[in-house]
Amino acid sequence: MVIRAFDLAGAMTGPVSVSLAALVVALAMALCLLGRAASRDKGHNGTLTRLLRRRGRKLAEILRLFDMAEEIANLGVWQYWPDDGRQEWSAGMKGLFGLDPQTEMLPGDAETILATNGVELVGQVMSRRGRKGTFNVSFSFNGLDGLEREFRMRACHVRQGVRARPHVVGVLFDVTDIARREKRLRQSQEIAVREAKKARRLAETDPLTGLANRRRVMTELDRLVMRSRDGGEMLSLIIFDIDHFKRVNDTFGHPAGDEVLQKIARIAAQHARAGDLLGRIGGEEFICVAPGADQHLAGLIAERLRLAIAMESAAGAVPPVTVSLGIASCENGDTALSLFARADRALYQAKEGGRNRARLAA
Repeated sequence: MVIRAFDLAGAMTGPVSVSLAALVVALAMALCLLGRAASRDKGHNGTLTRLLRRRGRKLAEILRLFDMAEEIANLGVWQYWPDDGRQEWSAGMKGLFGLDPQTEMLPGDAETILATNGVELVGQVMSRRGRKGTFNVSFSFNGLDGLEREFRMRACHVRQGVRARPHVVGVLFDVTDIARREKRLRQSQEIAVREAKKARRLAETDPLTGLANRRRVMTELDRLVMRSRDGGEMLSLIIFDIDHFKRVNDTFGHPAGDEVLQKIARIAAQHARAGDLLGRIGGEEFICVAPGADQHLAGLIAERLRLAIAMESAAGAVPPVTVSLGIASCENGDTALSLFARADRALYQAKEGGRNRARLAA
């Protein structure tokens, strides 16, 4: 809190930053000192007493203004003495708990109110015993309207002298509206993140087969080729194409052709390795990016895909098909485009060689 000082003409003389907790303690000590000084005013014709009374009236006015500020700011001041468990609640503190600010609290009332609302305020504060400076405490409870309220307290352990009783002073704020706004903001952020992920997934996915689209495949292939080139990790690429797919479309229609594409995608996903990236890169052409696979392992993966598609596509209502495959392994100096081009040439050789077969790039 920032308290601004004003001169007698009402002009602002400057800001004074001070915690409300420290202000309350200072005011209480000042009242005590005034009382002691007045009792010692003997033989001075009451001069000191009159001066102290004027100061006392000013101090009382400050306290009244503090009560107003407490009400306007919707905060409360709490004091606690650990040696006897006594608590003192300001008018604002009572109001925050749904009590009449003028309520006279009897011994034990504070503990009962806190316990009834399930608030472990004393426990939280005392768990920070010995901590220097201020600290934060948070809790919530259901108000008289049945709605959950969120509170935060800024507190400190106070000891004014060697013989003074140590106690705790805290300033309590109702942060329900802030907490609700923060919650709505978090929810909005989570929705935005989910929508962004969804949009990215849609932008990188072939809508017909659910496999990665050409954009995603080439982006990932470029990254993996650079990693292979820099770190020496093996990488292979398999491109496969449905044999005589135009004949399927011409004979059975495009809906049947779409079913064939979807079925090939499902079969390939079932028989590829967990770390492989499958994609549809256009028309009836598919791709399998195989990280960590040398030429021999890539050949085994390709043959497994070829046999599975030939056997499993024959089952069901859609026309049976076969695929031809081209295989290339990453070499020194390769780029994503050069590796792709070598696998594509191997695919062309497989088709030229009679289809339904795999060929390794030279």
